[in-house]
This record gives sequence, structure tokens and C-alpha cells, in this order.
Amino acid sequence: MADNQIKRWRLLLYISRIRFPRYPAYYFPVFVLLQGFKKLRSELKLRCLDFYLQPIPNVLFERLQSDQLVNSEHTLFVSPTVFREYVVEREINWINLVLKVAKSTEPTETFAQPDKSLVSIILNKQDVSLLCQIAPHPAVPLNALWVKENLVENLNERYTRHGERYWGRLQRITEGQHLPAIVAKANIFIYQTPYDLSSDMVDFILGRYFETPRLLYRNHTYQIPLTERFLGNTFYTKNFATLAHMKALWFKCLNLDSTAGGFEMSGIVQKSLTTLQQTTTYNNFLLPERFDGSNMRPSCPFGLRKYYDSLRSSLQAYMRMENNGLVQNSIYPVFMLRGERGIGKQAVLRSVASALGIPIYYADCSEIMTSISSQTETKLSTAFNKAKVCEPLIICLENFEVFGVDNEGHEDQRITGSFQAELSTLFGRNYSHPVVVVALANVKESNTPKLTSLFLEVIQLQPPTTPERLELLRWIGLGHRYRLPCRQLQKIADQSQGFTLSDLELLYGNALETWRRSKETRLQAKHFLHSLESMQATFSDSLGAPKVPKVLWSEIGGLAKLKSEIQNSIGLPLRHKHLMGKNMRRSGILLYGPPGTGKTLIAKAVATECNLSFLSVQGPELLNMYVGQSEQNVREVFARARTASPCVLFLDELDSLAPNRGVSGDSGGVMDRVVSQMLSEMDGISKDPGRQIFILAATNRPDLIDPALLRPGRFDKLLYVGPSCTVEDKESVLRAVTGRFQLAANLTLRKIAERLQQDMTGADMYSIGSNAWLSAVRRTVKEAIAGDSINEGLSAEQVIVTEDDFKQAIKKFIPSISPADMAYFNQLKGNFSV
Repeated sequence: MADNQIKRWRLLLYISRIRFPRYPAYYFPVFVLLQGFKKLRSELKLRCLDFYLQPIPNVLFERLQSDQLVNSEHTLFVSPTVFREYVVEREINWINLVLKVAKSTEPTETFAQPDKSLVSIILNKQDVSLLCQIAPHPAVPLNALWVKENLVENLNERYTRHGERYWGRLQRITEGQHLPAIVAKANIFIYQTPYDLSSDMVDFILGRYFETPRLLYRNHTYQIPLTERFLGNTFYTKNFATLAHMKALWFKCLNLDSTAGGFEMSGIVQKSLTTLQQTTTYNNFLLPERFDGSNMRPSCPFGLRKYYDSLRSSLQAYMRMENNGLVQNSIYPVFMLRGERGIGKQAVLRSVASALGIPIYYADCSEIMTSISSQTETKLSTAFNKAKVCEPLIICLENFEVFGVDNEGHEDQRITGSFQAELSTLFGRNYSHPVVVVALANVKESNTPKLTSLFLEVIQLQPPTTPERLELLRWIGLGHRYRLPCRQLQKIADQSQGFTLSDLELLYGNALETWRRSKETRLQAKHFLHSLESMQATFSDSLGAPKVPKVLWSEIGGLAKLKSEIQNSIGLPLRHKHLMGKNMRRSGILLYGPPGTGKTLIAKAVATECNLSFLSVQGPELLNMYVGQSEQNVREVFARARTASPCVLFLDELDSLAPNRGVSGDSGGVMDRVVSQMLSEMDGISKDPGRQIFILAATNRPDLIDPALLRPGRFDKLLYVGPSCTVEDKESVLRAVTGRFQLAANLTLRKIAERLQQDMTGADMYSIGSNAWLSAVRRTVKEAIAGDSINEGLSAEQVIVTEDDFKQAIKKFIPSISPADMAYFNQLKGNFSV
């Protein structure tokens, strides 16, 4: 025996010497031995490794396990390395998961505690073994197990663990261990739903679900997704009215009986081989869902977390309805989420409901409200009676702004009284689970004060600020495969003032589409900026979305002192926010002077240079023939400015919007009320230090404006914008006007400026430049006709403006301001300037 061992070693050393002549003969055997030890160490490490359960969204889990022979919520997705270690044959992919489900997280002590019974120690410290399927996935970390979110919630419900991570080990199936078999009979509970599901619909859904073999465990709750892909186009379209809001059907497995009549803890249920028996309907909390669809992101958007916390904390007091002191004292769980469309009201409500495991019944108030009050009352009663069928339940009243309002826009007292009576009837019943009413209103202010007073709490969703828009963009990006880094999203958030959650989702989708059309390799910030610019251009007219204009200081000639004064008044608070006191803020700047001097252009340049939103309002367009509508328009303008802060609000033709009160002559006193509304709005802005809103106004007649607007704290700085008087100022304006012209080489703008003897506004010099350009175009066309080159085509680059063109334009020029007008404006300057 020893001789044979020696011969084998000599043979191995001889082969090693031939195969690896550079190295000593014993190198190869030692290398093989070390590799064996390394592999053994790796296997031992994997065998002793503790894995943590990482829940993934239910929709994503169903997509990943679609190719499995048996679909099961007890499938584990592991890394390929772990899969190769524990699965010998790929067809037999069953494994034991041993979980540590200790209920107590208190640190264990070194000495025995005599007061603890043996039973309590066993119940708290024993491990639980589950028979599961196992499948590989390359994205799973080495020590993680991807499991369905519902499985973790079932374990939480069974072992009363909440918020704690599960740890466990994997064990191969032992010899003689029985694998799950097809059961002969399965008893299930269907969770009650507020929507009308016929028995035929339930049978069809269950039959479709169990066409694929399913592994069920006793006392576990399961979810059937009601999607068009799962149910089929015909059935989904036929029952679309019900399935549009009902996303899933839930059931609980009660009993499993084997073919021999034995009692089974788990088994495979298949439609044609198993008798499925539905015992009764079941009222209970659903399993919580904390993910948003198939995306690995929370169901609540990041930027709306404060509203989520507010609503959830309010509902938490009503999670136990039996002997609830609040309900007994007529403090009912009736809440309202109010905010503009697309701001995220439904997203907040859905995330709270899914986290608490409460189904939602949606009732649209535009369908409930009819021209006949009795029909409205009947439909409202029908919606509230859903609580008799299903509990727990959240009754969601959508479009609540149209509820309780008659055809003339006034509050309907009968509908308000009926709503109050229905609430008393609804919460007068005894419930074992919470029933809550939540209304969603798409207006910022209520025009039905009595109806609003019936709500316990009104949660106002404000337009997102810049940090909140950044958080929303981050949350939206988690739902896409391609995303921008956070530092690039910051620029998008800064420039998307006034955008809500739905607007930002549309922006992200448009940016991805722009990127795909460009066929570039990487998604970049320029794709977002291009989409942002197109969306702002689309919204600016129809929705009044603020837009940043592109007017630079270099495009404005002259007015050097005025530029410096405005930059110090607006740019300084933006650059040094920490140095500015909370109450020491400048409210507004009034630009006054002759027409055509560039007052509007200055306001646009301020918004561009400071990177602020620009909201321009013409004074007369706010006035309306209906009583109270003019004041409402003023409120809406300032509300839009608050939404888009930091923002420049430019009020043009202020003298028509805010004339002297008491002298306007209108019989209804409309202008007096408009001026009073504007005064209160400006005072409200100065009292809100968190909103940076700069008000610029322009007028030709400051003497017609109400004096209350010109006091400190409102328009506390009046700046005169006059015509250009010196040659240097005129040359600067001409240079800005002719910036895109092709000027002759021998032409100097200084000569042209010296020819302009009188004071001239920017509009006057623009007129001279335009006429000079037209003169050059006529001359170029005549020369082309004379030279027979007109057919070759002309371009703007071939038009060269000469000194003669300017001379002709100056001869035809008629000043826009007469000497008498200039004298009047100089007098105004003396009266209002410091």
C-alpha cells in the first residue's frame, strides 16, 4: 500500500515537472491543495452565512418569477453564487429557510432569569423553518434574499414584528423530506371589497389565478393583481368601471386538505386538480404595501412626506373604532386634502392607505352632484353605505370643490345639511375597523365655508419649494432606469418654479423622449432644460406659468445708474440672504417716466440676470365686469407669484389698476376695492419672509396712483427712467439696438449719436435703427436687380447698413415726446424723486 502511494506521488511530481518546467515539482500539488482549501473555506462560509430578507415590490416579484413552473409568494431570489452552492439539480429548486423570529429585541443577560417560564423562552427564541423555492438573480447581494413584500408582512402579522429585519439561514432539503404536493381541497376567505363584484367575476378571477400552480400556506394572505395583462383585454374592458380603481383582490388561505384527507400546512393549488371552496367574506386590514408599483422606491414621494406624516398621524387616532372616545364625542374622522391639480393629493392618500392596509372607495363628486337635490342626496347616501359592506374603509370624495355648490356658484344649504346628516348616520353605526372620509379639493380656497367647517382637519398642499422639487425629481428618477445625478437635478429644480408633481413627471418623461430622439449615449441636463423650456412656453399662456425671459443687461443701452440701483435693491438680498433681517425687506420698486424709455425691458433683464421667474401682468387685463372678480384676479396673481418664488412680479400700467380712491367715478366702487385688495396683498408679501417676491411696477403717470401704494413698505423706491440726454448714452443705446446689424467699416455710432440733437427715448432710437435697416435692404435689392443677381438669392448677412442709411432715417424721424410732454415729465421727476 505504501509502495503504491509512493509511486503515485512520484508520477504526480514527474507530470508536474514536465507540465511546469520553470517551477519545482512540488509547486503544482501544493497549488491544487491550496485551491481545495480555498473552495472548502468559501463553502463553509456560505453554509454559516446569515442572510437578511430584503422585500421587493409585489409587481416586480411577479415579473421575476413568471418563468417558474410553480408560482409562489415563498420564492427566494439569491445571488448566482449562493444558488450554485445550495442547489445540486436546477430542476429541484426547493430549500429550507430557517428564520430567527425572536419577538424580544432586549439584550440577553449572562445569568438565568428564574421568573421566565420555559414555554415563554421557547416561544420567543425558537426558529421557524419555511419550505421555499429558490431562484438566481444577478442583482441580489451575496448575503441578501429578495422576497415578496407580502411574505414579509405575513411574517410580521404572524410573529408581531414591525420594522425589524429578518435574518435566517439556508439549509438543503434532507433525504426523506416531503416536497409540497397538490392538495385536493383548499378553503379560502375573500377579503371584502367596497366595489360590486359578482360571483361570476370572482370565479373568473380565481380561476385565472389558479391556472398556474400556486404554493399556499395556511393562514397566509395573498394578493391577486387585477391588471389587463393578467385578466385579459376582453374581461378587463367589460368591467373597466370597477377594475379602474380596484387594483387587487385579496384572499386568505384557511385550510388545505391532501388527497388522503390529511391536514396540510402548505400545498400546491391548481385549478383542474384542486377543489377551491370559498367559505365567506372577510373584513380585516389588508397587508401593508410600502413600495410604489414595480419600482424600488417608497409609495410616498419624498417631497410630500410632511403631508403624508400629517394625514397618517390624524388617522392613527381612529385605528380602533370600538369605544373610541373621539367618535363618541361627535369628533368624526373627516379630513380634506386641498391643493391645485396634479400637486399629489391622491399620491399622499394612496401611500397612507397602503401603509395602513385600508382599501379606498373612490366617489367622484362631479357624478354625485346633479341638478336635482334629491338625486344628489341618494347618490351621496349610496357612497357612504359602502361602509356597511366593507370595513376598514376610506371613502374618498374626488373633485370636492364642485360639491355643495349650486348653478350660480353659491353654497347649497340643502346639500350641506344632507352631507352633515349622512356623516352623523355613517359614524352612528358600530364598527370593528376604522371608517374614514377624505375629500380631495382642487382649489386653494373654499367658497363653501359651512361645508368646510364639517371637516376635522383641512391639509393644504402648497406648491413645492426648490428643495421639495429636488426631492420629487429624485423620487421620479428612482422609477426610471436612466437618471441624472443629484447635482445636475438641482439646476432643473431651480428653474422649474411653479411645477407640481404631475408637471415634474411629465418633464422627466419628455426629457427621456428627447434623449432617445437625439440618439446620444448618456442622459444629460440639456435634455431636461430643452423639455423645461418647451413646457414653460406651452404653459405660459394657458396656465400663467412663470417663465424666465432672456434679456441681458448688455441688450439695454444707457441707464447705467439705474441698473446699479436696481441690482443693489434686488441682487443684494438674493446673494446675501443670511445678512438680511427677516423684517427688513424691500417690497417694491416703481419705474416711472415717458413711454418708450425701457421700463419693461429693465424688469425682464432683472429676472434674467438674477435667474428669477418673471410674471408680467398688464393692469387693465385684471379688471372684470363681474362683481368681485377683479379682486379675485388680483389675489390669483399674487398667489401665482408666491407659488413661483423667488419671482419678479411686474405690474405694467399701474395707473390703470390702482388709481386714486374716491375719484375714479365708477358707481360700484370697483377700483377702490381693487386698490384695497392690492394693498392687503402687498402687506401680506412683506410679512412672509420665506417667500422672496420682488414687485416691479411701471407707469407713465405716477401722479394718478393712489398715495397709499407709494408709502414705505410698499412701493418705497421710485426710480425715474428718462430719455437719453448725453452723446455717450445715445451711443450706448444705438450699440444695443444695432447689435445684430452688419455695419459698414467706415461707420461709427459716435457720429450718428452726435447727429441726434434732442433728448431721445430707446423706442425713438429703435425706430431710427429699424428705418436705417429697411433703407439698406431696399438699396441691396436694387443693386441685386441691376446686377442680375436677384435670382441667386439674398441673405441677411449681405445687407450692410451705411451712414447714408442712418441719415435718411434721421430725416424721416418724428420724435415721440414733444417738448411740452418733456416739461411735464421733468416736473413729475422733481415732485417724486429724492
